[in-house]
Amino acid sequence: MQESKAYQSLMQRVTKETTIEHILVVLKTKFPPELVDALKPALQDIDDLERLEDLYLQTIHASSIQAFAQKLIQ
Repeated sequence: MQESKAYQSLMQRVTKETTIEHILVVLKTKFPPELVDALKPALQDIDDLERLEDLYLQTIHASSIQAFAQKLIQ
C-alpha cells in the first residue's frame, strides 16, 4: 500500500521532532540545560533528517557545548 503524501509528511515531522528531543536530552545530561536550550531554534531550522541523525551521534562524542555548537553550524 502506498502511503499518502500527508502521512509521509506527518512521519517526517514526527521523526524530526523526536530526533531533536533526543539530541536535547543527551546534551542536557552532559551540559547546563540553559546552554542546551539555546541551541533548540538552530536544531529546529534543520529539515534534513540525515543531518539531524548525524548530530544526534555527535552528542555522544561532544566534549563541550561549544564543540557541539560548532558541529551544528557547519
